[in-house]
Amino acid sequence: MATVVKEMTSCKEDVAVTFSCGEKTTIYKVDLPQEYRGKLIGAQGKNISSLRNILGAMAGNHGFRAIIELVV
Repeated sequence: MATVVKEMTSCKEDVAVTFSCGEKTTIYKVDLPQEYRGKLIGAQGKNISSLRNILGAMAGNHGFRAIIELVV
């Protein structure tokens, strides 16, 4: 996940992705500098929405849910 976010935003050093696992849900928290958040979100939220869809499909194949949160 961190590698994908780094490549999408071209911010190599200040990206931190942490996760917490619940019983059936995993929450990924993405922390990156303010100036790179726009690149991750994309025009009208298309980039982050696509990333959430891909992650959700991958998690669904393994029987759990996955959520991406941007840390403010």
